[in-house]
Amino acid sequence: MKQRRLWPAVVVTALAFVSACGGSSGSGSAKDGITVWVDAARLPAAQAYAKAHPDKKVHVVTFDGDGNGATTLQTKIQLWNRSGKGWPDVIFSEQANDPVWMAKAPFDFAAPLEKLIPENVRSQWPQTSTAQCTVGGKQVCLQDNLAQVVLWVNKKQMEAFGYTVPTTWQDWAALGEKVAKEHPGYIVGNIGDSFSHWIYLWGNQCPLQQLEGDKVKIDPTDDHCTRAAALFDPLIKNGTLPPLSVFTPDFAKKYGGAQDKVLLMPGPSWYAQAVFDQALHVPAGEMTAANPLQWGSESPVTTGQVGGGPWIISKHSKNSAAAADFVTWVTTVFNPTGKDARPGYPAYAPLAEKWLQALASNPYFAADPTPALKTAADQVWAGWNLVTYPDQPVWSDKVVTKMVAGDSLSSLLPTLGSALGDAAKAAGYSVVGN
Repeated sequence: MKQRRLWPAVVVTALAFVSACGGSSGSGSAKDGITVWVDAARLPAAQAYAKAHPDKKVHVVTFDGDGNGATTLQTKIQLWNRSGKGWPDVIFSEQANDPVWMAKAPFDFAAPLEKLIPENVRSQWPQTSTAQCTVGGKQVCLQDNLAQVVLWVNKKQMEAFGYTVPTTWQDWAALGEKVAKEHPGYIVGNIGDSFSHWIYLWGNQCPLQQLEGDKVKIDPTDDHCTRAAALFDPLIKNGTLPPLSVFTPDFAKKYGGAQDKVLLMPGPSWYAQAVFDQALHVPAGEMTAANPLQWGSESPVTTGQVGGGPWIISKHSKNSAAAADFVTWVTTVFNPTGKDARPGYPAYAPLAEKWLQALASNPYFAADPTPALKTAADQVWAGWNLVTYPDQPVWSDKVVTKMVAGDSLSSLLPTLGSALGDAAKAAGYSVVGN
């Protein structure tokens, strides 16, 4: 594949090029600059860094980001380890749990950041975010963004129907029952994405990934799991919580467009425009955000997370100072505005404030969504930990496909727990239940 020089110091390469060349690029020597692997969404950040630092050599490789449970990086790191060369200096992953296995044998890729990035910089990330990047007592990544779940609201349509925005899961479910009768075809959410359990079960404190050392608690019989599933089942059955992915053409056709039928949707911060504007083409002036839903009167309110993609520096890098400078810049400085704005809520607190200010004045929204996003940033439940095995394919295979066929979520919880347990054991964890 032909390389395309964008600025004097940056070359962008597709993954196919690296494969064709035997993966020889990366971690050569300090004078060679740095090699950075990114997904398409992070490419503008890498390009902007190179443009702002014309004296630095940056070789950017685009790849699938390890998204949706892919194992691209595991395969590549094993190849680089066997050959003793080819490791990139920096990797961005769409999978928040990738640093967990990257920091452990046999991969042994992720470098501790304590000596690379000052503590006064790293301390500006939320505690939950830092905890997700900490493996064996060492911080091995910086999250690019937060992906806290809020309740997305179609303000225009809710007002047209005379509905009040719910504040509890119970009120939300009751509204779903009402919508099914009064306005069939409209929805209050969806539960068919590979990450839907991170929205609906994580936020409701269902212990499916609770770590203590090398032990993981997987207990789908816990009341936090069963009561949530029982609440969701009638909505799945009546069509207001369909088991479809928001990224499918079928979903966009049924619920998107100028006559969109999305009334409410629990979802992460990046849904703001990536889903409603760009994927579903919901018109401007309709959507805003409300605080995460509360379970009854229980306190504190907790929510889930879908994303929080990490930047990881390679311990094999011959130019770790330059790699650290790159990661610091793209997470603490890069903040374009307008149509080129960052898609997600920045994890670095000072940058988040600037991003929120721009979002608040974005004419796409019917009302300012930023208070809810800011509130939710501190409400991500800490009892759902990141593990080395991919859980999203398990959810898709064992739950989503069966819900599409008509099975209830409640009936599928035991199967989900068993399959997650098998995945955990295969990854070397001891599994405990109730």
